[in-house]
Amino acid sequence: MLSWLSPDGRLILLTTTLRSFAVGFISVLLGLYLAETGFDAGKVGALLAAVLAGNTLATTVTSLLADSFGRRKSFIALSCLTILGGILFPLTDSFPLLMVIGGLAGFGLGGKDRAAQSALEQPVLSQAAPATKRTALFAYYNMIGGLAAGVGALFSSFPVVLDKAFGIEILDTFKAMFFVYAGIGLAVTLIYTRLSSAVEATPTDKPARGITWPRQSKAIVFKLSALGAMDSFGGGFMLQTFLAYWFTVRFDLSLESLAGVFFAANLLSSFSSLIAVYIAKRIGLINTMVFTHIPSNLLVLGVAFSPYAWLAIVFLLLRECSSQMDVPTRQSYTMAVVPAEERTAAAGMTTLGRQGGQMMAPYIAGQLVASSFLSAPLVIGSVIKVAYDLLVYAQFRNIKPPEEAERPVAAKEPRKP
Repeated sequence: MLSWLSPDGRLILLTTTLRSFAVGFISVLLGLYLAETGFDAGKVGALLAAVLAGNTLATTVTSLLADSFGRRKSFIALSCLTILGGILFPLTDSFPLLMVIGGLAGFGLGGKDRAAQSALEQPVLSQAAPATKRTALFAYYNMIGGLAAGVGALFSSFPVVLDKAFGIEILDTFKAMFFVYAGIGLAVTLIYTRLSSAVEATPTDKPARGITWPRQSKAIVFKLSALGAMDSFGGGFMLQTFLAYWFTVRFDLSLESLAGVFFAANLLSSFSSLIAVYIAKRIGLINTMVFTHIPSNLLVLGVAFSPYAWLAIVFLLLRECSSQMDVPTRQSYTMAVVPAEERTAAAGMTTLGRQGGQMMAPYIAGQLVASSFLSAPLVIGSVIKVAYDLLVYAQFRNIKPPEEAERPVAAKEPRKP
């Protein structure tokens, strides 16, 4: 399996698995830990916004400087920040310090790994396999990450197990999970040291020095980034961390129940990435991105207005069956329509747009919940994301990746008399 993938590509998939597992349990526990510590909904939203701001800053620096600084060294530096953040976060109750540390730690809030490493992995993976396997590789990449995140979400119930089995205070077990996060970061860092020079930027006539910028593809990259910001602004109202908090406030669900729900959600969304490959072969990358994304976003309204917890969970799981089909297709499309030497900058800027757009949404969502508008964040997020889908289709339906370029139609032979 994946015999066409280079050794570096396999190492990247391994680090993706480990980091996604860590993100899977942190994304469920973070909001609950903050609530257990005594922070109200407004402060929880503000701290989640700070985490996203830190991810945005790290992605900005990575996308502009990684090709000249070195991709391998950039991976290692980013991973060291996650170790530092995981160690320091549970050691203080100071809200300002938690804001700073959370910004450094690279926590994922959506149940998937969307930190700066993710933006750097896309150009590396695009070099690790033949172009004909690109979409399939991104599908495997997202499926593996999603499955690992799902197992991580299930692991988030471990504090409850320790509490029931050994009587350990739940807050202490929450803190221990952050040290586990740091330990996984250490393992990932060691794996990054084994990457070869083949992961570095593709050589060109003009070697990368200083800041790299998408010059040839800037128009399409800016459009993708702007629309990505819009999509993520909507998605910021329904991050997995916020949904875990929302289900607790709305239906008083236990941590064990939430762990099971988000395990199932990640499982479903992971396999949807593979299905997206087959759909894209038939209707194209852009059509797959749009026409699988719209129904999943409308299903969020079902979650928002469900009077019962079980019904809200059903709508959530139905949504996850197609919610991630746009991810591997979008990544593949971006890598296909920009020159090889601009892929790091393009991946970084599109990821940056998504992180930047997402930044303020958790804060707004927290304020809405604090003001008793409990389901308003989900409604707002759903409407914004559907509008994004329609705009993507309007802007990019006629811009095809090379493998979808129409072949010239052969001239018809004149009829014989």
